[in-house]
Amino acid sequence: MKKKLIEQIIFTGRVLYEERLVNSHAGNISVRYKDSILITKTGAMLGFLTEKDIVQVPVYHRSPADEKASSELIVHRAIYQNTDYRAVIHAHPVNAVILSFFLKDRFVPVDNEGKLFLKEVDIIGELPSGSPQLAEALAEFFRRSGKNVAVVRKHGSFVVHDDLNYALKLTSDLEFCSKVYIGYMDRKNKRIY
Repeated sequence: MKKKLIEQIIFTGRVLYEERLVNSHAGNISVRYKDSILITKTGAMLGFLTEKDIVQVPVYHRSPADEKASSELIVHRAIYQNTDYRAVIHAHPVNAVILSFFLKDRFVPVDNEGKLFLKEVDIIGELPSGSPQLAEALAEFFRRSGKNVAVVRKHGSFVVHDDLNYALKLTSDLEFCSKVYIGYMDRKNKRIY
């Protein structure tokens, strides 16, 4: 089971990179495994992950392995401690980040795919990366709302789900719908920027 989850993380990283949802050394991926978290290491290149780029840390307390884990571990851990989700993807989809600069508190897709799978995407206030404030805000948001997708203003997306592959799908959907939204608003001469 653990080996299969590691393979899924490696595959997910490659797709995120190939779809340009992260830049070379950005973003992070985790899955819950029993009472631990399998998470990408800090500075790992998601497009070229190997088993050595994934570290196992406890869900409920700190450990020496935390030092090797992604700088966003605090956020992933808070989400797992406060929800039943089993997978978290943090990406930097460019168009979704652009929308976060200009939209107040949410993004409502205009395309059918977005309406069906995303419905609306909340934009969380600008909070420091890897901070206790961000961890608390996202854990509370996902616990309270039951939603799977949020964009942190000027930073990137966090997508949660029980299935890592579905979290990847939602991350990809978010960027596609953001591109469509920007193009739609531009055509209607309602520039958002």
